[in-house]
Parts: sequence; C-alpha cells; structure tokens
Amino acid sequence: MRWSPWQPGAQPAEPAPDLLLLDTYDRAEWQRITALAHRRLVAFEDALPDPTAADVVIAPENGSEPSGQVLAGLSFACLRRPFWDIGPRQVQDTPQRVLITTGGGDLGGLGRRIAERLRESFPSTELELVWGPGFGGEPPAAVTVLDRPASLLEPLLRADAVVCAGGQTMLEAAATGAPALVLEGAPNQRAQIASLAARDAIMPVGEEEVPAALERLLGSASLRRQLSGRAQEAVDGRGALRIATELEALARG
Repeated sequence: MRWSPWQPGAQPAEPAPDLLLLDTYDRAEWQRITALAHRRLVAFEDALPDPTAADVVIAPENGSEPSGQVLAGLSFACLRRPFWDIGPRQVQDTPQRVLITTGGGDLGGLGRRIAERLRESFPSTELELVWGPGFGGEPPAAVTVLDRPASLLEPLLRADAVVCAGGQTMLEAAATGAPALVLEGAPNQRAQIASLAARDAIMPVGEEEVPAALERLLGSASLRRQLSGRAQEAVDGRGALRIATELEALARG
C-alpha cells in the first residue's frame, strides 16, 4: 500500500486515490480537497466542519454522529513509532526532575509563568522547560531550556513528573508512563483530557493549582506509580498502526 502526502496547491493525483486522509483546520482547504476525485474520505474529527461528510472519522472520543465508520478512543491516538510499546516505567522513590511543556505556541506565556512559579516553590528540583517555536521573550532564569527539541521522547523518559497541555504531548507522556499534571491549552483538547482523567491516568489542573498539585505528586511515589501504570494502560502508542490497518482493509474492500 502506497502513502503519499498531498500538499496544499497540489494537483489531483492520477489515478484518483482510494483514500483521502484529511487533517486540516482550514475550511477552504477542506472544501477544495473534498471536491477532488477520490473513492473514500477519512478525516480527524476536530478538523471536520461536517463530520457526516467523511466515510471514516478518527476521534479521541466520539463526540459527533458521523454516518460512516468511527475509529474512536485512546487506542487510536496517533504517536510516532519511537513511542510504540515502551516498557513499564521504573518510578523512582526520590524525584529529581520535572518537565514543563505547553506545546509549540506560547499560550500567552503559560509555560514561562509555570516555570517561574515552580522555580520558587521547588528550588532543589531540576526544571526543564520546552521552549517552542512560537515562544517570545526571554526564558526564565535557573531553568534548563530545551529549545525546539525534535522529539520529547528522552525528556519524557527522564522526567519524574510532567506539567503539560492536553494535546499530543499529553498522549506521548502517557505512553512513556510519565506522571502528568495536565492543563487545557485549547478547547479541542478537552475530550482526551477528560478521557484520561476518567481513567485516573492524569491529574487535570488549572494554572493556579499547579504548585500544590505538583507538591502532592512529587511527595507520593505510590501516586506517581499509579498514574504511570494507568497512563500506559490507556495509551500504548500504537494508534497510528491500528488506523493504518483499518484503512488498508477499507481500501482493499
């Protein structure tokens, strides 16, 4: 089975593809691409202006009522191959390092504010702050800055706890078994935050709650072990492979 990316402005493929897999927030692009010749349309739910238009919908949790097939739930969370089947985490009794990551965008300086507050509250803990491409200003002092890392796999694996937003990094943290405090960075993160929270696999928090929640988390190895185990049970990282298997069967059917 051959996969190829279809960039904006590209000419229609010849022959028409069996499947179009669409992930875009651009409504004009949605209309343009869905009008091109194709057999079946697959789309991520949060990119859909009209969920019923897709033959297959991929969703963290099924909040819509599409007419076709739905690949819903955390078992279909898409992670890159290095995050597949990571072994159980060995949680240390004495935590030393906390990773702070709020995504590639600045979110109004959220990551910087959290790092500054945690630096004051946890002076003996090593703090690593992921500095995304959309960040502005100067990084906070006395914090280790990870400037646009290509992958968060190693930082997540070495962290004793993570403070993150509820997007892709939350899923990666879950797959690595990193005990996580999770903030809502955007409304489309709400469903998968709620899904992991319902499994007691993360601790959802507001910005003002972070220092107290982190103190509780770092102070309890048993809590960190519980979160770690439940997170890896919820997200094993193989969602993209499951989706590919489903779509291959659909294309051949």
